[in-house]
Amino acid sequence: MVGDARAEMIRLRDGRALAYAEWGPVGGWPVLHFHGVPDGRFSWGGGSLCEDRGVRLIALDRPGVGGSDPKPGRSVVDWPADVEELAEQLELDRFAVSGWSAGGAYALACAHALGPQIDAVALVSGAGRLDLPGFVGQMSTAAAWRLAARVPSAMTLAYSALAVLARRRPGAAQKILFSGASKVDRAVINRPDVGSRLVSAYVEAAQRGGRGLTEDMQAVLSPWGFDPAEILSPVHIVHGKRDTVVPPAHAEYWIENLEITHPVWMEDAGHFLIEEHVGGVLDALVA
Repeated sequence: MVGDARAEMIRLRDGRALAYAEWGPVGGWPVLHFHGVPDGRFSWGGGSLCEDRGVRLIALDRPGVGGSDPKPGRSVVDWPADVEELAEQLELDRFAVSGWSAGGAYALACAHALGPQIDAVALVSGAGRLDLPGFVGQMSTAAAWRLAARVPSAMTLAYSALAVLARRRPGAAQKILFSGASKVDRAVINRPDVGSRLVSAYVEAAQRGGRGLTEDMQAVLSPWGFDPAEILSPVHIVHGKRDTVVPPAHAEYWIENLEITHPVWMEDAGHFLIEEHVGGVLDALVA
């Protein structure tokens, strides 16, 4: 367990473990959250904000990440089937979904495949179509994404080595993990309540080594397998104007190409805006 999260796991029909963490009342309004890369289920938690709003926040580890068993060769379009099984086992008839950074692809996949069950969708600092040309090159983390695409074994080795360092010297690992962060993001990450939690979450995400994290990158770099333009649900797009990891052009792409969007621009926020605007995101999803 990291922080005040409840760590849980279910067994899927194919035998794989699907791990998740949750916050808030068990009987609360369910919001399923999909992490970024390299990231896992413990990176974001609402704590008292969930309790105050009656929200049951459920953050899932994707295959090969953290406590979830791998699914070799998976693609973005495969994810809704796992989410549907989780909802069935937890007896969630309807729920909202949110995706942070690269996790936005998975929120959109669920909105596309599970539309009738989805009450609301949010892309928070959401990446654009990383499976199409042009988007990766705009990102401050482009070098890592290119390495995952071209030499995945090297990306896996880097992630594994960083996890070892994070267990032994978390402060040093934090500096490496966020070495390319902008000034506005560093101000958030360097807060005592944020940086240490993110490093702990990374250690949990990489508990199986770095391969699952690399495969997570490869999945969003490969064809997604569905057309987001077919999504009929309204999508809340929450993005920082000073985001350098996922520049505003990515959000603008979704505003132009999704059927219905509700954009919310944060003028002075960067990529880690979720740390200071958790309440606002939850309010939008359960309104």
